[in-house]
Amino acid sequence: MKLSIRIILILFLIFACSCKEEKPKTAFDSEQKSINNVLKRFPFIDKKLEKIKRLEFDSLAISLYRNADKINYDDVLVFQKGNSFYAIPFFSNMYYDFWDFRNETEKSLFPNTNTTFENELKNSAIKLNLNAKEKQQIFIQLITSILNTEDMLEKKPQIFEDFVLFTPRKLKYKDEEGNDCLERTSKLYKQILEDREKGIRPSYILDKDNGRVYKIINESKNIDEYSLKIETYRVDCYTTFYAL
Repeated sequence: MKLSIRIILILFLIFACSCKEEKPKTAFDSEQKSINNVLKRFPFIDKKLEKIKRLEFDSLAISLYRNADKINYDDVLVFQKGNSFYAIPFFSNMYYDFWDFRNETEKSLFPNTNTTFENELKNSAIKLNLNAKEKQQIFIQLITSILNTEDMLEKKPQIFEDFVLFTPRKLKYKDEEGNDCLERTSKLYKQILEDREKGIRPSYILDKDNGRVYKIINESKNIDEYSLKIETYRVDCYTTFYAL
């Protein structure tokens, strides 16, 4: 009887160890499965998505999905390494918690996503097991080729001194006053100047199509790391366009 109990205990320990060693699936084996995962996590995203951009470089690739029929859309980004895929949401400015805007004065009227762009981007790198060079490649290609942004704004902060970007947004938001929008971007202008005076050298990137500025700080301590801290500023101004 004692021998039987000992054998049972040994078998239990072997089973427990094997369970601990089993690793969860890190990514998906198809682009569609990775997109379905995003749609399951965020069911309020419009499911009528089309691939509007794809960029391949080395063993990596980025695809951008969007509902092309909508003016106010939420995108989905799919990152690929070899035969592995991982998708993340790329929400519009309506979802304040996702972007964690540093200069926001309006109260969000849309549901919380309970995540952030920075966290989603970092998680995708973990899931795809990207090394430092691959992380850097993915981010550079994302902001230059997929989003068509303008960088090096820290060298020309005057662009925000009198900057107002009027864009039509969901009617659920009230129209913003131009002076309020100007005040928000003026604060960004002063922030860039303060960073320069303090000797801080982040990179500021203008995503004009989406009405955002990304402040990028590489927190890596050595060449074998690539860890980004991303602060986001909203620079669009909610307004309603009327046809004459």
